[in-house]
Amino acid sequence: MVERFKYFLKIFLCLFLSYFFIELTFKVITFKNILEWSTLRILIFNLSSSLLISFLLSFFKEKVVKIVILILVLFSGVYAITEMGFNNFMGNYMSFNAAGDGAGRVGEYVIEFIKYIKLEYYLCLIPFIIILIIFIRKKDILTYIKYDYKQRALLAIIIVFSYLLGYTTLVIPFMQNSNQIKSNLKLYYEPTLIELSLRQFGTNRFLTRDLIYMVMPHNNNSSIIIDEEENNVEQKPEEPNYIREIDDTKWQELMNNETNTNIKQLDEFYMSQNITSKNEYTGIFENKNLILIMVEAFDTIAINQDVAPTLYKMATEGFYFDNYYTPKYSCTTGESEYIGLTSIIPSSTVCTPNTYRNNTYTDTIFNLFNKKGYYSSSYHNWNDQFYSRTVLHQNMGSDKFYDVDALGIKIIQGWQSDYDLMTNSMPHFINQDKFFSFIITSSTHFPYDVDSTVVTRNWNKVKDLNYSTKIKRYLAKVAELDKGLEYLLSELQNQNKLDDTVIVLFGDHHPLKMGLGELNSASSFNRYEGFNEDRLPFIIYNSEIEGKTISTTASTFDILPTLANMFNLEYDPRLYVGKDIFSEDEKIVIFTNGSWATDKALYFSSTGKYETLQDGVDEEYINKINTKVSNWFTVSDLTLKTDYFKYRGTR
Repeated sequence: MVERFKYFLKIFLCLFLSYFFIELTFKVITFKNILEWSTLRILIFNLSSSLLISFLLSFFKEKVVKIVILILVLFSGVYAITEMGFNNFMGNYMSFNAAGDGAGRVGEYVIEFIKYIKLEYYLCLIPFIIILIIFIRKKDILTYIKYDYKQRALLAIIIVFSYLLGYTTLVIPFMQNSNQIKSNLKLYYEPTLIELSLRQFGTNRFLTRDLIYMVMPHNNNSSIIIDEEENNVEQKPEEPNYIREIDDTKWQELMNNETNTNIKQLDEFYMSQNITSKNEYTGIFENKNLILIMVEAFDTIAINQDVAPTLYKMATEGFYFDNYYTPKYSCTTGESEYIGLTSIIPSSTVCTPNTYRNNTYTDTIFNLFNKKGYYSSSYHNWNDQFYSRTVLHQNMGSDKFYDVDALGIKIIQGWQSDYDLMTNSMPHFINQDKFFSFIITSSTHFPYDVDSTVVTRNWNKVKDLNYSTKIKRYLAKVAELDKGLEYLLSELQNQNKLDDTVIVLFGDHHPLKMGLGELNSASSFNRYEGFNEDRLPFIIYNSEIEGKTISTTASTFDILPTLANMFNLEYDPRLYVGKDIFSEDEKIVIFTNGSWATDKALYFSSTGKYETLQDGVDEEYINKINTKVSNWFTVSDLTLKTDYFKYRGTR
């Protein structure tokens, strides 16, 4: 029997041993642990895949089989290397659904990307090299043997059994993690939590499910769990005028008459959410102007009095949030921007600001200010090369988006000057009666291992600092940002609008390609603990407020509802993932892999483990927040796919 199946067995061993070696290498390097049930699941998945491919290849002659084996093993190794490199380069993992955008960003810095492929990643190519050598030196190692239909049938039965065995591992109790944010079965059909999927299923099976999900999305709408207690939370304001009144009569009527089950389910979910009460910060900036600035690679180390005195002034004399996080989603800058403007979780399988740029966005921060009679506009010192802002911002309510060409900014070597951005942007809004201006900077963009015009211009300010060269280059770029902020405050003062203008600064991500060790060496807290890699500054500045530090756990998702409350805009807090930071509602920082942070606990999705920050936190609490987070992932994805606000913009 063995002799009859020798051809098949040799093909199978080439594939199975190669695949499993690559999977183990990936798991050891990436997750530092193979002693978990997911390793057995990955072994079974690789067993079934190798059996199926070997069965199909056994119909062909040796030459074709050798070529296909080499291609498959090489592709598997390169894919694993790419996933590890992408994570090291961008801070997250790659989905083929979003590969066009991710690859585009990597393509711009292909040399940089190659630098971030560590030497140990190339271990994944060992199976390809070994098989190639064997095929070259032993040309007769594969000898074609034709099987009869009975032997083919037996192999087919074995393959079906192996697939059923693999499927069983998705539901068998001892192979599950009770604290996992999504069950393995649901994750299998909806591999949207990429890191968790890679850990549970391995690179090959994740790739297969990712491609299937791209072609045939699996929308399991029943996965939205309506928490009946959520909407029954009674507003208990200290003063009667803190009650936020919202009339749902028209919305309820629309929902009752709705025939689209997806839209109706979203109606039910959004209406089930708690209506956040007003508080002592409600309306403190009413009728003032707002300049919202998303600072490229805005890190806590940028708050340096010697290098950036204006930024330091704004941080110490304004509201400084020292427990604020910026989760990195697949299109880091574009999706942090998207979150800040919409408070919606981006889809993890596409680059959301590009894929959904034509959606209707009635409840963005642009449109909230528009309803109050503000002139809304947006500015960036680059073009639409990476993100379709010209279309997206218009659909979000910006009266006009000005890019580097529209602003007439001179192109320099390296990333653009934020001082030039401020000086060229301000004339477009400063003379408006009331304005909301969204500004996206770029001076502090990587790379930090080479010089640029901005670095050279400010090098004297940083050259004697006791930091690494990379950190000094970053701070030289911060100095350029600071000159822009200094101009902004000075010009507002000259126009007698400083007191009536609020400036808010948040970041899109920490300085990428810097290296966590270098960041840690210049930080005032341990960047390796918890989610401190993504713990960044958030500043709200106005010349009339008294500076204070606020330590409530918060994130990019909370920017919109917080500002909407402070400016007393007309908004429905139930429509946003985030919460008003000053409210009593629990704030949840949601990371792209399903991990989360609250004031009470930190939850690590890839392991299912958690760290308590307050007494009284148990698994019931963890599972409750997991359900909320899972709900918001599902609801946000469905909101985007159905273009929900096109139907409910006038609710």
